This record gives sequence, structure tokens and C-alpha cells, in this order.
Amino acid sequence: MSQTKVAILRQLPDADSLLVDRFSIIWDEVVDFIIRKMLDCCDPLVGDLHINLREEMTLELATLISFIAEKVVADRLAGQQLEQLDEGSEREACFNEKGMAKISNTAMNFAEHVWLKKYNERWKPKTEAAIKKEASPKVAPTLKVTPPPKVEDNHFVPKSFIKRYWSENTLISRFTRNENGGFTKDRPTFGQWGFGQHLYSDGLEEWFGLLEGDAARPLTMLLNVEPLNRPQRESLVGFIVIQRLRNPHFMDSLKLQMKPIVADAVGGGRESDPDYMRLVYETLFSNNAFYDKLAGPIYRNDWVVVRSNNSEFVLPDTCNIFGIHDDEQYVVMPITPKNCLVVLPFAATEIRIVPHYIDADESLSRDISIILIANAQKEFLAGELFQCLSPTSDEPNNIMRRIIFSIAKIVSEKSAERP
Repeated sequence: MSQTKVAILRQLPDADSLLVDRFSIIWDEVVDFIIRKMLDCCDPLVGDLHINLREEMTLELATLISFIAEKVVADRLAGQQLEQLDEGSEREACFNEKGMAKISNTAMNFAEHVWLKKYNERWKPKTEAAIKKEASPKVAPTLKVTPPPKVEDNHFVPKSFIKRYWSENTLISRFTRNENGGFTKDRPTFGQWGFGQHLYSDGLEEWFGLLEGDAARPLTMLLNVEPLNRPQRESLVGFIVIQRLRNPHFMDSLKLQMKPIVADAVGGGRESDPDYMRLVYETLFSNNAFYDKLAGPIYRNDWVVVRSNNSEFVLPDTCNIFGIHDDEQYVVMPITPKNCLVVLPFAATEIRIVPHYIDADESLSRDISIILIANAQKEFLAGELFQCLSPTSDEPNNIMRRIIFSIAKIVSEKSAERP
């Protein structure tokens, strides 16, 4: 749906659809003229910009187009109904000498006070800083003078992630599976969850910390509907994949699969040596083919941030869900009690600078919560007011299929409304 059509319906929700279509065509042309003239005015004054700013600039332009569309529609309606306007007279008024002069003046104002201002204050300095950084890259030391710090407790869910998104006044709401098959709630501090002892080497733990730091800003941007550039998207994909690989429940499953291979290839009982099996496990992090198998579909497929007003989502002790639907990988990654990233098992039809964002109804929120709880091995975190759901006899695969189809349907309907 065009931006002027959206603006018309916002101001005149009961307007005749045929008239909306006819006048939106005219006013879309006005907006297009303004934008093109604005960019033409700026072109001689804007130098080359760094490629990592492309997504931010695209979003800024889309926001500006929406704003201008609202102004154009409000100005042309001037409190009138569409029935009071004549299509031929409106086109003449918009594109005669006076109309074109108004378009040019508007374009110059937006060029000076919006686009060039943003360029001079943000995009130019960021480009210069990026070029300077690339021209003098930091040289990694050839020898590591100090070994990584010794760590006993390995947090397979980052403490910073738990504190920022899953704690309230440093306390978490932890639900632990009990003997009756239900869950018991307690309120420890955020540092008392999501860790095990001696899960991986100190060097690997230090590397995980660097990845967590790289993903901190992209996670915030994702929640704030800010565009991610390529390095930021890569950092977020890396974070999602590593949260899968570093989880002890996944590690245990993987080691079970690796034991007969080690026994056959190495022998000597090495498959029963925990230190040796840990070294075998850590070779995965230098196995690019294995990483690409998990990360590739996340890059290619549609991202959808599902939002719940009632804080329905939970964080299982497995952190996220990787699954297969029709031979394609999907991912469910809860970020906060109100926000859950779902990577659909369908290749994206277009490159989006921001994911799809949808509001979940009660049914979809409940399904996602159920599937996340079902994925928890022993425990999960939730919002302070979360109430455990009643058990369901529905098969997890059926629930997941329903989630995928529901989200895909909403995304398809929203996409059909776009211009």
C-alpha cells in the first residue's frame, strides 16, 4: 500500500476505495517529485558513504517518505472529503507552475534541514571514522602474553543477556520442573542461572565473551526496530548459533553421537575421557562447514520478531530452538518476555533492512510459550507475573507447525499491504 494511501485512510478511514486509489496516484507522484528533487539538491554536496550505512540511510529515507506523504495529504485535503475534490483539477493544481514551485521549495527545505543535516552530523563522520579504521586496522599480537583467565563456572546463557532482558532488580523468575511434572517457581539473582562447571576451555570461554559483546548492540537495535548493517547482522547470527552450540544439553547430545566415532577412529577408551571429548567438541568451532550449516539458513530466511503484550514468552535452559520443517531449518530465539525472534523455514523473497514485526494474538503467544516450555530440559525463566500454562495434549510438532503457518500468514498479509 502506498504511503499516501495509508495517509488518506488514516485521516479518512471511511473514504471510498475508488477515490482513495485515484487521488493517491496523484499525491504519490507529488511525494516522488519532492524526494527526487531533494536528492538531486543534495547530490553535489554528499560524498561517498560507507557501505555499512546503507541500511540506516534506507530506513531514514523510508521514514522521510512516510512523513512527507502525511504532510502532502493533509495539505491537499485541507479538511475536505475526497468527494469534494475533482481529479482533473487536483492534478492540474499539483503540477502546474505554482504546484511545481511548491514541490521545489519543499524539496529544498527537506534537503537543507533533514538530509544534509543528517549527512553532516552523522553519516559523513561515521564514514570518515570507518575509512580511517579500515586504513589502519588493529594488528593482532603474534603472541598472547597473558593466558585467558581461569573460569570454573561457564555461563552458557550470558549473564549480561539474562540481567538486561530477563531480570527485574537483579532477580529472575525461575521455573524448575518438579517430580509431578509441573514447575516450581523461585526468585534467585540473575547470576545463579544458566551455567555449568568446566564446560569448555578458558580460551573458548574468552572467545564466547567477545561474541557476546559484539551482539549486544545488534540485539538492542533489533528490539528498537533499527536497521542492522551486514556486520551487525552477522554478529547476531553468530550469537544465535553459538548459543545453540555452547548449550550443555546440546553438547551432551552431540557427545553421544560422537562417542562411537571416536571409539572407532581413536580407540583406547578415549571416548570415555571427558577431557578428550571436550577437545573433540571444541574442534566444531573451527569447522566452517558445520557452522555454515546452522548459520546459512538464518542468513537466507525470513526473520520475524513476534511481540506479546502480556509477557508470555519464556527462556528455556536450552536458550533457543533449532528445528526442521519440510527439510528446512527454523529457529525460535526468545529475547525478552515480550519479544521472540522466529526465523521461518522459508527463504526470504527480498532483502529487508529490518525484520518483519508482528503482534501476537492470545493463541499465537500461547503456542510459542508452550513450545518454549516443552523445549526446556529442567528450567526456564519468565517475566515476574508469568503464570504457568495448563498442560496440553497437543503434539509439539503440531504446535510448531501451527506457529509457522500463523506467522507466515500474518507476514504475507502485511506484505500484501505494502506498496
